[in-house]
Amino acid sequence: MAPATAGVPAPSASIGARAFHAFIAESGPLCRRAAARACVEAGWRFADGNRDGRLSLDEAEAVRAGLRAWLSWPDNGIGAAQRASVRLGLMIVEAVGLPRLMESYDANGDGALDRRELLSDVRLDERPLGQVLRDPQAVDWGRVRTRLGALAPALGALGAPTAE
Repeated sequence: MAPATAGVPAPSASIGARAFHAFIAESGPLCRRAAARACVEAGWRFADGNRDGRLSLDEAEAVRAGLRAWLSWPDNGIGAAQRASVRLGLMIVEAVGLPRLMESYDANGDGALDRRELLSDVRLDERPLGQVLRDPQAVDWGRVRTRLGALAPALGALGAPTAE
Protein backbone atom coordinates (compact mmCIF):
# COMPACT_ATOMS: atom_id res chain seq x y z
CA MET A 1 0.00 0.00 0.00
CA ALA A 2 1.41 3.41 -0.87
CA PRO A 3 1.82 5.94 1.90
CA ALA A 4 -0.92 8.46 2.31
CA THR A 5 0.61 11.63 0.94
CA ALA A 6 -2.42 13.84 0.75
CA GLY A 7 -1.96 15.31 4.22
CA VAL A 8 -4.07 15.08 7.29
CA PRO A 9 -7.69 13.98 6.97
CA ALA A 10 -10.24 16.73 7.27
CA PRO A 11 -11.83 17.17 10.69
CA SER A 12 -14.98 15.63 9.20
CA ALA A 13 -13.11 12.33 8.66
CA SER A 14 -13.95 9.76 11.29
CA ILE A 15 -11.60 9.04 14.16
CA GLY A 16 -11.01 5.62 12.62
CA ALA A 17 -10.03 7.12 9.25
CA ARG A 18 -7.66 9.58 10.94
CA ALA A 19 -6.06 6.84 13.05
CA PHE A 20 -5.63 4.57 10.05
CA HIS A 21 -4.20 7.45 8.00
CA ALA A 22 -1.61 8.14 10.71
CA PHE A 23 -0.75 4.43 10.87
CA ILE A 24 -0.25 4.21 7.10
CA ALA A 25 1.81 7.41 7.01
CA GLU A 26 4.08 6.07 9.76
CA SER A 27 4.33 2.41 8.80
CA GLY A 28 4.27 2.65 5.00
CA PRO A 29 7.90 3.69 4.57
CA LEU A 30 9.03 1.17 7.20
CA CYS A 31 7.12 -1.69 5.56
CA ARG A 32 8.56 -0.90 2.13
CA ARG A 33 12.19 -1.07 3.23
CA ALA A 34 12.61 -2.85 6.58
CA ALA A 35 12.53 -6.53 7.42
CA ALA A 36 9.04 -8.01 7.48
CA ARG A 37 9.20 -8.50 11.26
CA ALA A 38 9.49 -4.73 11.79
CA CYS A 39 6.43 -4.12 9.62
CA VAL A 40 4.44 -6.80 11.43
CA GLU A 41 5.48 -5.31 14.78
CA ALA A 42 4.24 -1.87 13.69
CA GLY A 43 0.93 -3.39 12.60
CA TRP A 44 0.65 -5.32 15.84
CA ARG A 45 1.20 -2.16 17.93
CA PHE A 46 -1.57 -0.48 15.94
CA ALA A 47 -4.04 -3.37 16.17
CA ASP A 48 -3.48 -4.55 19.76
CA GLY A 49 -5.37 -1.70 21.37
CA ASN A 50 -5.21 -2.97 24.94
CA ARG A 51 -1.55 -4.05 24.64
CA ASP A 52 -2.15 -7.55 25.98
CA GLY A 53 -0.17 -9.27 23.22
CA ARG A 54 -3.31 -10.79 21.72
CA LEU A 55 -5.64 -9.65 18.96
CA SER A 56 -9.26 -9.97 20.02
CA LEU A 57 -12.23 -9.99 17.68
CA ASP A 58 -13.18 -6.51 18.94
CA GLU A 59 -9.68 -5.22 18.10
CA ALA A 60 -9.76 -6.84 14.65
CA GLU A 61 -13.20 -5.32 14.02
CA ALA A 62 -11.88 -1.89 15.05
CA VAL A 63 -9.01 -2.21 12.57
CA ARG A 64 -11.42 -3.29 9.84
CA ALA A 65 -13.73 -0.34 10.60
CA GLY A 66 -10.78 2.08 10.54
CA LEU A 67 -9.58 0.66 7.24
CA ARG A 68 -13.05 0.95 5.73
CA ALA A 69 -13.39 4.55 6.91
CA TRP A 70 -9.93 5.45 5.61
CA LEU A 71 -10.60 3.72 2.31
CA SER A 72 -13.78 5.77 1.89
CA TRP A 73 -11.95 9.02 2.57
CA PRO A 74 -11.34 10.52 -0.91
CA ASP A 75 -7.91 12.01 -0.10
CA ASN A 76 -6.31 8.91 1.39
CA GLY A 77 -3.46 8.96 -1.13
CA ILE A 78 -3.86 5.55 -2.75
CA GLY A 79 -4.49 4.89 -6.42
CA ALA A 80 -7.48 3.23 -8.00
CA ALA A 81 -5.76 -0.15 -8.45
CA GLN A 82 -4.64 -0.28 -4.82
CA ARG A 83 -8.07 0.83 -3.65
CA ALA A 84 -9.68 -1.97 -5.69
CA SER A 85 -7.29 -4.56 -4.23
CA VAL A 86 -7.96 -3.44 -0.67
CA ARG A 87 -11.71 -3.48 -1.30
CA LEU A 88 -11.50 -6.98 -2.72
CA GLY A 89 -9.55 -8.11 0.35
CA LEU A 90 -12.20 -6.57 2.59
CA MET A 91 -14.95 -8.25 0.58
CA ILE A 92 -13.26 -11.63 1.08
CA VAL A 93 -13.01 -11.02 4.83
CA GLU A 94 -16.66 -9.92 4.95
CA ALA A 95 -17.83 -12.94 2.97
CA VAL A 96 -15.87 -15.44 5.05
CA GLY A 97 -16.75 -13.58 8.23
CA LEU A 98 -14.13 -12.07 10.49
CA PRO A 99 -15.13 -14.29 13.46
CA ARG A 100 -14.81 -17.43 11.33
CA LEU A 101 -11.51 -16.30 9.83
CA MET A 102 -10.06 -15.51 13.25
CA GLU A 103 -11.28 -18.82 14.60
CA SER A 104 -9.45 -20.63 11.80
CA TYR A 105 -6.17 -19.13 13.08
CA ASP A 106 -6.91 -19.49 16.81
CA ALA A 107 -4.88 -22.67 17.40
CA ASN A 108 -5.22 -22.66 21.19
CA GLY A 109 -8.93 -21.79 21.18
CA ASP A 110 -8.61 -18.84 23.58
CA GLY A 111 -10.74 -16.55 21.41
CA ALA A 112 -7.87 -14.26 20.38
CA LEU A 113 -4.79 -14.45 18.19
CA ASP A 114 -1.18 -14.10 19.23
CA ARG A 115 1.52 -13.23 16.68
CA ARG A 116 2.47 -16.88 16.17
CA GLU A 117 -1.13 -17.84 15.36
CA LEU A 118 -1.68 -14.85 13.08
CA LEU A 119 1.48 -15.63 11.11
CA SER A 120 1.11 -19.40 11.08
CA ASP A 121 0.85 -19.46 7.26
CA VAL A 122 3.74 -17.03 6.68
CA ARG A 123 7.50 -17.40 7.15
CA LEU A 124 8.96 -13.96 7.77
CA ASP A 125 12.55 -13.15 6.89
CA GLU A 126 14.74 -10.09 6.34
CA ARG A 127 12.94 -8.96 3.18
CA PRO A 128 10.18 -6.32 3.27
CA LEU A 129 6.75 -7.79 3.96
CA GLY A 130 5.47 -7.17 0.42
CA GLN A 131 8.27 -9.29 -1.02
CA VAL A 132 7.67 -12.05 1.53
CA LEU A 133 3.95 -12.18 0.73
CA ARG A 134 4.66 -12.48 -3.01
CA ASP A 135 7.02 -15.43 -2.45
CA PRO A 136 5.13 -18.74 -2.80
CA GLN A 137 7.83 -20.41 -0.68
CA ALA A 138 7.18 -18.00 2.21
CA VAL A 139 3.38 -18.31 2.32
CA ASP A 140 1.46 -21.56 2.72
CA TRP A 141 -1.19 -20.64 0.16
CA GLY A 142 -2.81 -24.08 0.47
CA ARG A 143 -3.58 -23.40 4.13
CA VAL A 144 -4.81 -19.91 3.34
CA ARG A 145 -7.13 -21.33 0.66
CA THR A 146 -8.45 -23.91 3.12
CA ARG A 147 -9.26 -21.13 5.60
CA LEU A 148 -11.14 -19.18 2.91
CA GLY A 149 -13.10 -22.16 1.61
CA ALA A 150 -15.23 -21.38 -1.43
CA LEU A 151 -13.78 -17.86 -1.62
CA ALA A 152 -10.22 -19.10 -2.16
CA PRO A 153 -10.30 -18.47 -5.95
CA ALA A 154 -10.59 -14.73 -5.21
CA LEU A 155 -6.99 -14.81 -3.99
CA GLY A 156 -5.85 -14.91 -7.61
CA ALA A 157 -7.21 -11.41 -8.14
CA LEU A 158 -5.03 -10.26 -5.25
CA GLY A 159 -1.90 -11.70 -6.84
CA ALA A 160 -1.70 -14.96 -4.91
CA PRO A 161 -0.43 -17.98 -6.84
CA THR A 162 -3.14 -20.18 -8.28
CA ALA A 163 -3.90 -23.49 -6.60
CA GLU A 164 -1.62 -26.37 -7.52
